[in-house]
Amino acid sequence: MLRFAWNSPRLGRLLAAGAVAFLALQCQSEKSSSEGMLFRYNEASGISSLDPAFARDQAHNWVIRQLYTTLFETDSTGQLRGLLAEAWGTAPDGLHAGIRIRRDFAVHDDPCFKGHTHHLDAHDVAASLQRLKSPETASPGAWLLEPLDSVWAATPDSLVLALPAPDPALWSKLSVPYTAVVPRQAIARYGADLSEHPVGSGPFQFKAWQRGQKLVLRRHPNYAERDAEGQKLPYLEAVSITFTPDRQSAFMAFVQGELDFLTGIDPSYKDQWLDPDGSLKAQWRSQFTQRTAPFLNTEFLVVRYGLSNPSYLADVRVRRALNWAVDRDGIIRYLKNGLGVPAHGGILPAGMPGYRPAEDWTTPWAYRPDSARILLTAAGLLTADGRPKPGIPALVLSTTASYRDVAEFLQSSWTQLGLPVEVQVLPSATFREDKAQGRLGLYRASWIADYPDPSNYLMLYGESGGPNVSGFTGLTGYADFRAESDPAQRIQQAAQLDAELHRQAALIPLFYDVSLRAWPKEWIGPPPHPMNELDLRRVRKASN
Repeated sequence: MLRFAWNSPRLGRLLAAGAVAFLALQCQSEKSSSEGMLFRYNEASGISSLDPAFARDQAHNWVIRQLYTTLFETDSTGQLRGLLAEAWGTAPDGLHAGIRIRRDFAVHDDPCFKGHTHHLDAHDVAASLQRLKSPETASPGAWLLEPLDSVWAATPDSLVLALPAPDPALWSKLSVPYTAVVPRQAIARYGADLSEHPVGSGPFQFKAWQRGQKLVLRRHPNYAERDAEGQKLPYLEAVSITFTPDRQSAFMAFVQGELDFLTGIDPSYKDQWLDPDGSLKAQWRSQFTQRTAPFLNTEFLVVRYGLSNPSYLADVRVRRALNWAVDRDGIIRYLKNGLGVPAHGGILPAGMPGYRPAEDWTTPWAYRPDSARILLTAAGLLTADGRPKPGIPALVLSTTASYRDVAEFLQSSWTQLGLPVEVQVLPSATFREDKAQGRLGLYRASWIADYPDPSNYLMLYGESGGPNVSGFTGLTGYADFRAESDPAQRIQQAAQLDAELHRQAALIPLFYDVSLRAWPKEWIGPPPHPMNELDLRRVRKASN
């Protein structure tokens, strides 16, 4: 018989079955104080699927968080907490994990339940995780469950997971939107059509979707969570998401009162909104609230290994030279209005365990163009007097229109070294396809943490295949790090692996990001989040 050491921060708050039934009836009779409260935002990159198995980026994650429930979630301080999971623990051998499921998460009304109210159970969780892991689903998030042998419901309120080896990041992985729980009846009825027919238990439920135009969500009247005063969540009555691709147009809609939320700063309106130091311009301060916060996101350039194009990118001296020639402080000062941390190390961003500030590095990446020229000369790309040798293939840097300014900044820096550099600006869909097919030799990328563990970044260079799109295979010690369960040791090993990526110049880190959010003064906006997740459960008008 399996025995688990339970972690149960919620268990003491479990209600008796009769009390739960009474509370459900009471919730149905309450009138929402937020009736008519609509929150509007724009998603320039669009939405292609409402199925959590295909929540491949931040835009999709934000919507999936509103529609579905995960076993765990990360709060605004970066701490992991149970959401659908009531209690959890592992067997002494670390090869089995158990989760006790809350049974008060009612699913959105849908014909597949034939008029009955369905509450999520362990069978739903098992079916969802099995579906995510199945090759037939072809989910881009299947890598999360690669270290999982099997999962099954032992009882309606308890789940068992079998692992081939202990996984210290298991609970964090089960907080990622890919793992959101879909009721098994909806899986059976809709299958691939879940993309357009979502059925979840999140704070909002699907109302209408006109592709490329607008998505409307309505308040879930039977959502399980309440605030500290006992009021039902969410406060909002509805959420409206538009898909205007032109960010300048969306910005104008925001300042004119047609949208209630602004996130991130695009070059098209950056100087209209911000002072050079990153603060809100005086003309907006009486109308809007702006919040910036640390954000687990690394902006970097991927160097494609194996089929490097041009071939001289395979030379570590060239990669180091490209790093030394990047004025990261200039990027933050001139292009980001002071918002961000210059990337002096490897892939781990500021705030992630294992990250080390610049002063803790022996040779942090800094702006050293003279050192870059010496290395390029040694690599045979420049003559002894610093001139480019004839016939050098052009360095092609691929990006999308939103990051043209950064790409052209880098182009200027590397051209001054004597390298021929071309900036290739691709449509977003083409960029994603070419990246997935390995056709880009050097391209702009960003990695927002899926979960707050350094393995989520180090896997980009330590795994063979899967999320490792660069083809880099030289991260020695990664397997030992993955197996290490002692938190202090894992942090130390993560820092060492990050230093190895730096030593080999496996990537060109640019900056570690911060999130920027703004909303009209009459709103109490969403809380900050270390992964820039969007939590709308407590958003409301300030007067309410």
